[in-house]
Amino acid sequence: MPVGSTGKDATDYYYDLQQLKKRLQERFGLIPGMMPGGGPARYFQVEGTELRIGFITPISQHFCETCNRVRVSVNGTLYLCLGQNDKVELRPLLRDGSTDDQIREAIVAALALKPMRHEFKDEPGQIVRIMSQTGG
Repeated sequence: MPVGSTGKDATDYYYDLQQLKKRLQERFGLIPGMMPGGGPARYFQVEGTELRIGFITPISQHFCETCNRVRVSVNGTLYLCLGQNDKVELRPLLRDGSTDDQIREAIVAALALKPMRHEFKDEPGQIVRIMSQTGG
């Protein structure tokens, strides 16, 4: 995931996973499959084994419509997307004595704001926080 300011455009290090998947398919045989977790990866089983591999393609293919992930930072910020700046501050709710129901309502409302897509390719410098700041 091209997250954080590295001083270089993430596409400088980009390798199209479709090409990699094709090479692996030719050499090992990949069987499309599902794996528990339901995140943005598309999973395949290596033919004749129990080995599974997941591909996350943030630049070449948007997966946002199936993303069920959010992250909470150590300071109580709920980030809705690694590729956007959308966030909700939970710390004030926790410190002000909000009830569990109020916190749950704030989280559910935040989930409805998850963006439809990221902009890793269109605006590669948009997100400058590094992964550890995000909670991943």
